[in-house]
Amino acid sequence: MINRLIKIILSISLFIASLSIFYKFIVEPIQKERRLGKCLALGEEKHNQGWNNSCKALGLTDGCGLGKNTASVLLSIYEKEKEDCYKRHK
Repeated sequence: MINRLIKIILSISLFIASLSIFYKFIVEPIQKERRLGKCLALGEEKHNQGWNNSCKALGLTDGCGLGKNTASVLLSIYEKEKEDCYKRHK
């Protein structure tokens, strides 16, 4: 009876350990990748909105060619957003 109880306890322990390993190496990386993807998509969306707002402020259409200084500022902000995403979701 005690041997059987020990076997059951060991089986349950191994099962729980297996679930932990599965979560750590399968589920968690997938979740991190999804969060990173969402963060990067949001950063790109903000960048595009900022770009288009700058175009509109100049009386131009979305996706216009902005001047070097404005484009440089917007692109550096976008690069910073991407870096922050990678730092937060690595």
